[in-house]
Parts: sequence; C-alpha cells; structure tokens
Amino acid sequence: MAIDINIKISEDRTKTTLTFSDENNPGSKVDLTQAELEDLIRVLGIVNWSMADGKPIPDIKGAKIKPAYQTKWAIQKDQDTTGTLLAFQHPGYGAVGFVLSDQQTKDYTKALQRSLKVKKIKTT
Repeated sequence: MAIDINIKISEDRTKTTLTFSDENNPGSKVDLTQAELEDLIRVLGIVNWSMADGKPIPDIKGAKIKPAYQTKWAIQKDQDTTGTLLAFQHPGYGAVGFVLSDQQTKDYTKALQRSLKVKKIKTT
C-alpha cells in the first residue's frame, strides 16, 4: 500500500500542513509550525539512522550532494568523546554535526589546506 504525502505551506509562511492519504483513507492532516517541523525532521533523521544501524555507510565520493551555502558553523570538543565536533546550521535540516577523531581532524585540516592552495593557484 502506497501512502501519499502532500505538503502545503500557509500563505503567511507561519505553518505547513502535511496531509497523509492512501486508498483507504482520504487524508489525515497535521499542521506544524517551523519549530515543530524542525523537530519532526530531526526525529525522522534519528529514526532513519536507527533503522540503518549495522548497515555500512555508503561511500560519499562521487555522491550527488546539494550543498548548503552561507551556513553558521562551530567547532568544539565533543563532550562524549575526545573528538572534535564540527556543527553547522543547515537551512533544510536545522543544526547538524559530526564528530571527528584526532586523526580525522588532522586529515580534514590537511584537505582544507590543500583546497585553499588549489583555489589560490586557480585565481592567480
């Protein structure tokens, strides 16, 4: 059975209405504020992550990625590990972050430095 999900933003952009329907149900509606929608997106991400538990994470190289531009970001020590938390405000998903081990932080730093060098070569 397929479920159709229709999403409509109110004219004043203060809420969105999600309508769920299938062949047996003409439609159940849920109205959400932007904060409630952010919570739903976060919870759905956690559920998706939980469902994928134990499955290998797909390689990101070559993946088609829609980048987020002009984000707010922060770097801080992770409270649960000795790693570094890299967090940013994604316009579609809200605040997201990931923890890098010390070695990953070194590799990430080197990759960023190489990126800057390549950019300087291209602009000169």
